[in-house]
Amino acid sequence: MHIVQIHNSYKDLGGEDVVVAREKEILEDASYTVSQYIVSNAEVDTLSRKLKTAISLPYSLYQKNEIKAFLKKQVPDIVHVHNFLPIITPAVFYACKELKIPVVVTLHNFRVICSNGLLYRDGGVCEDCIMSKWGLPAVKYGCYQDSKMTSIFPVLSNALHSHLNTWSTHIDKVIFLSAFSQSIFRKSHINFKEQQVAIKPNFTEDNGYLYDKEEYVLYVGRLSEEKGILNIIKACIKSETRIKVAGTGPLKEYVGNLANNHNNIEVLGFQNNEQLSKLYKKAKALVTASKMYESFGLVIIESFSYGTPVIAPAFGNAGELVTDKYNGLHYDLNNVEDLENTINKLNDANQESLRRNARKTFLEKYTREENVSRLMKIYKSVV
Repeated sequence: MHIVQIHNSYKDLGGEDVVVAREKEILEDASYTVSQYIVSNAEVDTLSRKLKTAISLPYSLYQKNEIKAFLKKQVPDIVHVHNFLPIITPAVFYACKELKIPVVVTLHNFRVICSNGLLYRDGGVCEDCIMSKWGLPAVKYGCYQDSKMTSIFPVLSNALHSHLNTWSTHIDKVIFLSAFSQSIFRKSHINFKEQQVAIKPNFTEDNGYLYDKEEYVLYVGRLSEEKGILNIIKACIKSETRIKVAGTGPLKEYVGNLANNHNNIEVLGFQNNEQLSKLYKKAKALVTASKMYESFGLVIIESFSYGTPVIAPAFGNAGELVTDKYNGLHYDLNNVEDLENTINKLNDANQESLRRNARKTFLEKYTREENVSRLMKIYKSVV
């Protein structure tokens, strides 16, 4: 089988970019042919290009023609679209339809029902636009690039393709990363057909595991308000729990100051894959506290792969990935006292069982072999 991946990459390397690269690698390792059509947001580097991109956001005839020419040359059996905004646009689906090539799309975010793709505004979850084809609240609040004017373009794009039924008539298969993500779309104005939908989570590599842990919990991610890092720090201070913080972001200096005043907090900054591997492997738990509907939860399955349980809020995809008292522990989101109590409960829990179940969860659901199997099942269902 010959697969063409189509992807609009981000200016700074993002999780979706990593997933695309990983899926290409595992498919090629399984002896499939993979070609890529990739454009980058880094190309939108001048005012004129930004304006042109905004205007063509609903439908780029240029990209449609470029993609059609590429596909005619490659002659693939199937096209797998990942991110298609802002440059590629939904015109990609019309290009595939005209060439009668089956097309699969992975919805890594909520951008077709939310202008900023996050369902997050003013410090909390926002679902104001998902029921209406016209996401006017996005314009009111300037949800796209913090601009009311700029927000008009994604609103128009989503409205146009919702009215044209692009999502249900020009896509053969829609991949959700989790049942939770699918449930959000079921509440929305987009009516995917049941036979269109498949659930295929992301995967991570197996870099070994360890059940003999050290006395610290771990945070991996962006140091920002929406990721809940401050609540994690507060809970660790109150419970006198040692925590290692891996990552950077706008709250780096603030978190660093807290570390200077509390010797149980260790701020490590950016860590490469090898460094993260050692941290995951020896941590007695990973702690997450994101206030958003995360599109998946890659750090959670990475933690599982090392036999490290996860303390996560009973909320969104994190609450779905982590099974309370099986491969981790749940707590109430934004409740620092409950998080503190849950961290303390970890000491009384059967940690050996949590660690083995975390590893078992990874082996059953999130290996590269399982991912290739699921991908091929999806591809073959539409070819």
